[in-house]
Amino acid sequence: MKKSELIFNIASIFVDFIMIMAAGIAAFYLRFQLTEFRPIIYNLTAANYLAILFLIAPTIVVIFALAGLYNLKGTRKMSREIGKIILTVSFALLGIVVLFFFNQTIFPSRLIILMTWAGTIVLVSLGRMILRAIQITLLKKGIGLHRLVIIDSPDTNDENIFNEILKRPELGYKIIKLLKFNYRSGQLINDDLEKLINELEQIRKDQGLDEILQSNLHLPYEVNIRILSFCHDYGILFNFVPNYFETARRNIAVETIGGTPIINLKSTPLSGWGKVVKRVVDIIVSAIALIILSPILLIVAIVIKLESKGPVLFHQLRAAGLGAFEFYKFRTMYFEMSEGTPQGDKLRKDLEKNNARVGPYVKIKNDPRVTRFGRILRKTKLDEMPQLWHILRGQMSLVGPRIHMVKEVDHFRNDYKRLFIIKPGATGLTQIIQATEKPEISWQEEIQLDAFYIENWSIWLDLTIIFKTILVLLGRKPKADY
Repeated sequence: MKKSELIFNIASIFVDFIMIMAAGIAAFYLRFQLTEFRPIIYNLTAANYLAILFLIAPTIVVIFALAGLYNLKGTRKMSREIGKIILTVSFALLGIVVLFFFNQTIFPSRLIILMTWAGTIVLVSLGRMILRAIQITLLKKGIGLHRLVIIDSPDTNDENIFNEILKRPELGYKIIKLLKFNYRSGQLINDDLEKLINELEQIRKDQGLDEILQSNLHLPYEVNIRILSFCHDYGILFNFVPNYFETARRNIAVETIGGTPIINLKSTPLSGWGKVVKRVVDIIVSAIALIILSPILLIVAIVIKLESKGPVLFHQLRAAGLGAFEFYKFRTMYFEMSEGTPQGDKLRKDLEKNNARVGPYVKIKNDPRVTRFGRILRKTKLDEMPQLWHILRGQMSLVGPRIHMVKEVDHFRNDYKRLFIIKPGATGLTQIIQATEKPEISWQEEIQLDAFYIENWSIWLDLTIIFKTILVLLGRKPKADY
């Protein structure tokens, strides 16, 4: 850990404590302003309340520490950190509620508990954002950067990681050097390996070295072990870009058959209880959303009907799993130009010649078939609200791979069957990246993102994607008119 990160770790403990105390004190005084809403039926002095708060605040800080919230490396993700804060504060609230249930004299006001819970989440998150903003400012000035060496292959021109780190100093890295290691025709060239180790040693002595990133997927086990041994000898952090088998190793289970250990390599963590949890979340969220959004659904339907002739909903066969289902969304095109009509099918064939994406997936810029209101629906994603019904029925999930037309998927379904072992999602990694960073994302990149999601699913990953989707819907404008 860099010295600056250690300072931020210590500072965050004090900031968290202050924010928890501030949230508690604000809740106490706010409670007395709500006497008309709910009369006060207890006698709790400020002194007694502060005494309780001074016990609760350090306890929450300890729970933060146990949750890993004081490992403030510059490369951490703020969305994941806020998610942990929400979960940790909620866990602390649950403990207080349990105590309150058994002995109401310990803390007589439920409303203060709820307001302190909400205030703590907001203020602690705000404090963390301020610290993060300061940290990013320092990183951009070169303070606290991790000195990094990237090891790659001389046969590849793929420098995505290299360029990403260069243009984003907030990731916390300063690239000392990009090294190319020779490994040809399956033969290990020992002289080149010794040269590599000697060069790393020289960099460590001359400039200092904090981390090594081995991004060459084709290096053999022996080379990686030698580099890893070098890192262990000098306390250097070793990172590597994994191949498929290495990314799948986390999805393992160990059983015994007749005393012999057997390792099960799962295709996804979304099996067993993971699948149950994901389905329960889908049902609860989609049901609540349909109820809350029903007035908006009605208004959208009326406007569509008033603007152009034809049905309110557009339906089409879409791929799901290894099969398909009839998919519905709000109609955004003129009905006579929609797919499924003779004129619409002919027009699509003509428009596909100007596909904005390479590969079987089709995206058409400035689509002439879209109505004026349809463009608004597409930009705001309101046209996709009927997907909540598919989620409730179990045909889709809140988060998952992007759903596509059957004829698009048929181009590669047999080659990538593992991408269809889970339900398609209303949002996902591909949807977020396409909306915010790369509208013309290639289908190969989309397959890689879907594979990563399937192999690395967790409830945290789903919550992060949902949180980012909300931010996109509320704040960012699409980078392309699709």
